[in-house]
Amino acid sequence: MRILWLSHFLPHPPTGHGALQRSHNLLREAARRHEVHLVAMAMAESHADHASRSEAVSALESMVASVHTGVPSPDPLRFRRGLHVASAVTGSWSYWERRLWSTALKQKFREVISRGIDVVHVDAIFLVRYLEGLDDVRFVLNHHNVESDLLYKRADLRGSKMRRAFFRNEARKVARLEQYWSPRAQTNLVVSELDGERLRTLVGDVPTTVVANGVDLEYFSASNTASDPQHMAFAGGMDWFPNREAMEYLARELWPALRQDNPARRMTVIGRNPPTALLDAAQRDENLRVLGFVDDVRPHLSSAPIYLCPIRIGGGTRLKILDALAMSRALVSTGLGVEGLDLLDGVHYLRAETSDEFVAQVRRLERDPELRARLAAAGRALVEQNYSWGVIGDALDRAFASSEAVARAPL
Repeated sequence: MRILWLSHFLPHPPTGHGALQRSHNLLREAARRHEVHLVAMAMAESHADHASRSEAVSALESMVASVHTGVPSPDPLRFRRGLHVASAVTGSWSYWERRLWSTALKQKFREVISRGIDVVHVDAIFLVRYLEGLDDVRFVLNHHNVESDLLYKRADLRGSKMRRAFFRNEARKVARLEQYWSPRAQTNLVVSELDGERLRTLVGDVPTTVVANGVDLEYFSASNTASDPQHMAFAGGMDWFPNREAMEYLARELWPALRQDNPARRMTVIGRNPPTALLDAAQRDENLRVLGFVDDVRPHLSSAPIYLCPIRIGGGTRLKILDALAMSRALVSTGLGVEGLDLLDGVHYLRAETSDEFVAQVRRLERDPELRARLAAAGRALVEQNYSWGVIGDALDRAFASSEAVARAPL
């Protein structure tokens, strides 16, 4: 099968943020089975200099049949993002549709289409404008999250009235995109059945296929090097709002409660763009380390036997949780943090929703090495069985194969 893979970023390296990990590994699995042509936006914030872009393109060219890239127009490095925000407020397109639009990329997309493609993999709802006018093109639509649902949740959080109004307006625009384009896809790829239900509630009874998030079991191998049970970790890019809100909550409420209960506790937070509140908390307390982006999270996860996930909003599933489980970390998480994953409270993780509950569960793990070991072993076993990229790649392959037999509404 000849597949055109339309991506909102260059999906390399495979150890970046969650969406990048998912896209890279799904692309790799698809390319093992089919002839894949990548058409990708080269976002400046993902690959800030020419050398890193060239390195990413070179690595991807060794994986797929061809790579074609473009940059946003206008380039956000040369024009203020405020222009995109203003256009989103006054126009019919959402902010991310505008950020990800490139006339040069559209031309490359059409050129690859003209050479003969069996199906287009559209890797985000914000890219569907590239399909306009192509009535005979078959496509599958990937949903990293149900984006309108995530935007509505963000609009409900604290903030200025203007900010909340902006996100509600964005949510309505993205919901209209999902309602129009999801029924026209051969199938909609979702990361969990729960996200499939969310999408069907919004757009009606559309075809969905669960292609879960996964983990590289060789890269994130089981680790037993941690020696201090009072050391915890969290990893996740804080330019993704649910992670950012979780770390603001950690700085404001959770970390002070954990330290008050046990002053010897230490925590390491890894991820790009940490919020000011978290940086300020780390400045005041040497037991809280905020590292920002690192090339390799494994040494930091290996040194912390407990992984905390205090995420309280969002959708989709958390790749960083799968990474931590693959490394045999004992997990304490909110229910939403493990949403969509096959984790059982008390078997694969300990659930906590409030600061007091997090403190109590962390205290249990610190005092009970057998409990830590049991959770760690169960988590590793679960990801080996259900979440290796090979298993996930088989599900993706079935989705592409079934798309050939599914009728859809005309564009």
